[in-house]
Amino acid sequence: MQPTIAMCNIFDQDAERLAVFAERHGFSAIDWSLDPSLSDREFLSLIKCLGGFQVRYHCRFHGVDVAYSDQRGDASLALLMRTVDQVAAAGGRYMTVHSGLGNPSGEGVDLDRAIANLKVLAAHGRRNGVAVALENLTTPLTNDPLTFQRIVTESDAYVTIDIGHAHAVRDLHPQKEVFGDYVLPHQDKILNAHVYHTEREGYGHVPPERLSDIRDRLDLLGLSESCDWWVVELMNPAELLHTRDLLQNYLEAPARQKAADLQRLPLGAF
Repeated sequence: MQPTIAMCNIFDQDAERLAVFAERHGFSAIDWSLDPSLSDREFLSLIKCLGGFQVRYHCRFHGVDVAYSDQRGDASLALLMRTVDQVAAAGGRYMTVHSGLGNPSGEGVDLDRAIANLKVLAAHGRRNGVAVALENLTTPLTNDPLTFQRIVTESDAYVTIDIGHAHAVRDLHPQKEVFGDYVLPHQDKILNAHVYHTEREGYGHVPPERLSDIRDRLDLLGLSESCDWWVVELMNPAELLHTRDLLQNYLEAPARQKAADLQRLPLGAF
């Protein structure tokens, strides 16, 4: 089954404007970044505007991290537990979380605390019908694919693979096949992918100029049958639409071409 191509909320919390744009440009799916300051009532009112779309949820909460070893870890867990409840109340079934967002040095985080708290959160999600997935970032702890693997395995969380973040951390792991190390151990647990070329400090997310910029990574994603949601994580409308078109061209390629691609994967090139 081919993945669904989704867009993120490029107009922040303006759901009505987003719905108009998505319909005009042929998107059927939206990956919604929540605002944690909204009340349950405000959040549910916004999401009603997206009733005609498939929706998954993204917890882009700077400074919120279950890996903090002090009281910030407890507060972060409580907020994310509440967010699971919000997502469930909206009929959502998928939610992406982070460790290290807004904390480039990794100050104050602890691996064992990350695993323990994420395990609690993932279990709370399962009880409420919400799959909690951890995204790889360019910051500790998840900028190391082996540490990422340990957190996911021991917490029993699902996975969101950000192919741009994985590209951006290659220089940190010169002896590793970084993207393969992020994808291959989790083939049956990857639910979502964030798709763009790379992340550049001071600029943000960089779109692919051509399909060849990201083709090898898309080929590897294709090995995960559970990954059925590809989010074009770009905020500029022109970049978003250009990248969406590249992905559609990729997915429409003849099956025999894709089979040939999978036989030639140069993992070290990622």
